[in-house]
Amino acid sequence: MTIREIQQVSLDILKDVHEFCIKNGIKYTLQGGSLLGAIRHKGFIPWDDDIDIAMPRQDYDLFCSIYRSQKGYRLFCREMEECYLSFARVCDMRKTLVDCTFLPWTTTDTGVWIDIFPLDGAEDDYNSASKRITRVKKQWEKQYHLRLSKVKISSKKKLRNRIRLLLYKILYSSQKCIDKHIKMCKEIPFGKTSHYCNMAYMDYGMHEYHSNKVLDSCILHPFEDSAFYIMTGYDEALKEKYGDYMKLPPKEKQVCIHKFNKYYWL
Repeated sequence: MTIREIQQVSLDILKDVHEFCIKNGIKYTLQGGSLLGAIRHKGFIPWDDDIDIAMPRQDYDLFCSIYRSQKGYRLFCREMEECYLSFARVCDMRKTLVDCTFLPWTTTDTGVWIDIFPLDGAEDDYNSASKRITRVKKQWEKQYHLRLSKVKISSKKKLRNRIRLLLYKILYSSQKCIDKHIKMCKEIPFGKTSHYCNMAYMDYGMHEYHSNKVLDSCILHPFEDSAFYIMTGYDEALKEKYGDYMKLPPKEKQVCIHKFNKYYWL
């Protein structure tokens, strides 16, 4: 699939999720690169191939418990399906296939997906929050070892790589690390303090630590041929994460970061 084809399938999934959230009173916002794309490009970042949205934990839990799609999209989350993530994905199961041989995340073959992140409460004291987020990130990183342990030995051609993979399977096969990570994320309920963080996906750490005022309300904003919800405090969130977010990165950095997955039409 071309990157534009992947974007179009992702957009169709987002439309389905958006309609479901409106119907059921579930709060969400575009997140990360999708939020940046909405503000800077009024759609996808041209070289980005995925969609991220986020929900306060209580909305996330409700969504995961009741989401059903009339278009055949399927929800995967640790609470309901066997997968090796602390957040959810809604996947196309009919038209596409994603080869995740390099870094598996579930036991089932899926197609193109969008990511859905829960947002949890964080300490109001910055230093206390930083210490806890560092602790949570160390636990989150164990998921990568677990996911690497799920790679098939037959996919490795060199003997030393097969031996290394076998050691991963011996040392990191337990899935308890995911459940422990989710428990750590939930230590402070969203709304109990004046700050929140995306602790389910810790690549950005303190760059996703924000005041709850950022998410006080969400507004519809143009994205491709539709409109989806974004946080009214997007400026604060994007500056924290990307700095001067309206400035395009240099040409050499305008590339897709998910090169290890391969996308196919069925």
